[in-house]
Amino acid sequence: MSSEGWQAKIDGAMTAHFKLPDGSSRLGIDYKMSLKHGETVHQFFVRAYLATDLTRAAMSDAHYQAQTAIGYVFDRLGQGWLPNGEPFPLPALTILNPAPGYVHPVPPKRGLLSRLFGK
Repeated sequence: MSSEGWQAKIDGAMTAHFKLPDGSSRLGIDYKMSLKHGETVHQFFVRAYLATDLTRAAMSDAHYQAQTAIGYVFDRLGQGWLPNGEPFPLPALTILNPAPGYVHPVPPKRGLLSRLFGK
């Protein structure tokens, strides 16, 4: 099945040091995600470890990290994966530094009145 027709959103995230099988720990994020196809909604977690050489800018860019996790889920959907009800259905991913030239989109500044009244 392709990734067409699917909608994903992140419902929450928790950053922590996660224990690895060898006894060490690694900094990462557990994302609680919702994946919707038609009227069916699947909820699950995706664990993302942060690369040890992650730049300070990438480390503090929660938007970049979340978009990487969503992209990972859509890549898996494109490969034929389907959610099956498991809480952690996918192998963990590692978030690397962004590609050269990546610029986090900055929303335009809005005045007080437009923030209050949505214009």
